[in-house]
Amino acid sequence: MVTLPGEQARALAALDETAFAAELERRYGGRLGRMQLAGSRHVYPLVATWARRFVGPRLPLPAGDAAVGMHPVTAHGFNLGLTSVERLADLARTALRQGRDLGDPALLARYQRRHRQGSWPLFQRPARSSASTRTNARRRAGCAARRCVP
Repeated sequence: MVTLPGEQARALAALDETAFAAELERRYGGRLGRMQLAGSRHVYPLVATWARRFVGPRLPLPAGDAAVGMHPVTAHGFNLGLTSVERLADLARTALRQGRDLGDPALLARYQRRHRQGSWPLFQRPARSSASTRTNARRRAGCAARRCVP
């Protein structure tokens, strides 16, 4: 998997198989050996979605990727979807246990608060890690140090 800004990704994808393999060898500094395309290439935009609201009048709004959509490279979308459904189930259990309406504004506000608080750190992590040049510099230094250790 190669993660690049849009224009660079499109340029890489447009290369023929030989040039594509050569470019990957160059990008990885030959550390992975000779590269050869073994399947089809796919370009996915690095986009994310964050719902303005997680609740509306008397109902929870989006769940899963409709509420917090993340690029597959983050490997968080499915888990966030399951977590949102778990939070909705908790809302339903609480309403039933307390004899309250499922559309109770206080329960919905609690759902929204919990879902935002639980999702936000994972949603922000890819942006912070890709934007942090210090982190990238430390990562490169750590990789270089590992190559020096027998």
